[in-house]
Amino acid sequence: MTALAGRSIVVTGAAAGLGRAITLRLATDGAHVVAVDLRSSTETVDAVRAAGGSAEAIEADATSSADVERVFTAAAAPTGRVDAVVNNAGRFGGSSLLDTTDEEWDAYLDINLRTAFVMTRAAVRVMLGQEERDGVRGRIVNMASQLGITGPPGALTYSVAKAGVIQLTRQVAVDYGREGILVNAIAPGRIITGDHPGERDYLDHGTIDAATEFSLMRTPFGRLGVPDDIAAAAAYLVSDDCRFVSGALLPVDGGWTAY
Repeated sequence: MTALAGRSIVVTGAAAGLGRAITLRLATDGAHVVAVDLRSSTETVDAVRAAGGSAEAIEADATSSADVERVFTAAAAPTGRVDAVVNNAGRFGGSSLLDTTDEEWDAYLDINLRTAFVMTRAAVRVMLGQEERDGVRGRIVNMASQLGITGPPGALTYSVAKAGVIQLTRQVAVDYGREGILVNAIAPGRIITGDHPGERDYLDHGTIDAATEFSLMRTPFGRLGVPDDIAAAAAYLVSDDCRFVSGALLPVDGGWTAY
C-alpha cells in the first residue's frame, strides 16, 4: 500500500478495461489517481475507494489542450506535483487501406495518437518545473500495442497510430532524459477485458470463437492476457524501481512478438 504513497498520477481511458485496472493497481499501491475519460469514471473511482484507495474522476477530452490543462491542475492539487502519467486512452479497430476513409483515419489517429501527444506535452511542461526525486522529475507511460510492431491485416489506422506512439515515446525520452523525465511504452498483446461478445462468452463459459482461438494459438505462453497483467507493468514503470529505463517498449503479450 505504500510503494506509491504521496504520488499523484494521471490515467487516461480510466472508465473501463485496462484503464480501470491500472487505476485500481496504482491506487492500491498508495497513489492518488486522477481517472480521466470522455465517459464517467465514477465506477472506477468507487472501486478504488471501496478498496481504501484515493482517486478522483474527471470527464475530459484528451485531444483538447484546454481539457488537459484542467486535468493537470486537478492532478497537482493534492501534492503540488504530477509524478506520473499513463496515457491509456485509445480505441481498437480500423480497415484495410482502400476501405479507410479520411474520417476514419482522422478519428483513429486522434484517439490513439493525438491523445498521447497532447497529454505528454502537458506532462513534460509540468514536470520540468518540479524538483527531482532521486534524479527523476516525472514518469510517462504510453500505451502502445503489439500491433504497432507487427503488420496486422485490416487494422491500418490503429496499427499506424500505435507505431506513432512508440516513436513518440522514444523521441520524448531522448529529448528530455537529461531533464529527469523517463518515458516508456507498454505493448499489450491480446488482453481479455470482456468488452466484446466473444470475450464475454470466453470468460463466462469458456466458449472460444475464431478470434480467441487464433490468439491462443499465436501466444506461446498458452493463455491470453488479463488487465492486471498490464496494470502490473504500469505499476513498475511509474515506480521508484524504474529509474534507469527510458525510451523502452515493454511487450506484455505472452511472447506473441517473439514468435
